[in-house]
Amino acid sequence: MQARTREFRHIVDVDGQLVGIDAPVVDAITLMRRTGLTGARRLVLVRHGLRTNVGREDSIVLREDEVLFFESLPVPVRHEPAIPFTVRLAA
Repeated sequence: MQARTREFRHIVDVDGQLVGIDAPVVDAITLMRRTGLTGARRLVLVRHGLRTNVGREDSIVLREDEVLFFESLPVPVRHEPAIPFTVRLAA
């Protein structure tokens, strides 16, 4: 008996890891989970040498005739300004 192979309609590359996806649309969170990325990472779409940030809730439309390439990068650390406060000493 011959084993059946599964064919996917869409191929996506994330950090050199190829991922097959059947759905024509995938969100960034699902794609990150499928590739084992943690929440401390973000995706950047690389197309024709240009990099575009992909939001975590963004939907990504996939086409059967192209492979999308993504890079994962660390989420930038935001430095919140210090909250000014006044200390009063009792006399």
